[in-house]
Amino acid sequence: MIRDFEYKDLDDVNKLLRTFNCQINNESFNNDFLKILVYEEDFIKGILVYQYLYERIEIDYIVVNQEYRNSGIATKLLNFMENEYKNINNITLEVRESNKEAISFYLKNGFKEAIKRKNYYKDEDGILMIKNLGE
Repeated sequence: MIRDFEYKDLDDVNKLLRTFNCQINNESFNNDFLKILVYEEDFIKGILVYQYLYERIEIDYIVVNQEYRNSGIATKLLNFMENEYKNINNITLEVRESNKEAISFYLKNGFKEAIKRKNYYKDEDGILMIKNLGE
């Protein structure tokens, strides 16, 4: 089941976000633009953290529990998010140049590489990816 993040999910979501050395805090609940979806069966297996900014979406993180990767969870989260917003023009994200698995996933889901950002991650270049929708 895919649903919106609830405060009771905070610990489980932060466990998944440790992959990125990131945490969601109480201030996140006061941010009207920050959105979090969770994929839950018996427990939260994946999350999608994004920002809805008027006619566009910027993905911050898609994280799936290691044991459940390559089972379609990330694709389901992405499709669910896209179906929630009929007025968006595009979706963007940055990904580490070395993260070939993620780049492949995004390309398979209709994203294109837009530009390389030199030292975006301080120690590594990032790739800005975009998926154009309602333009």
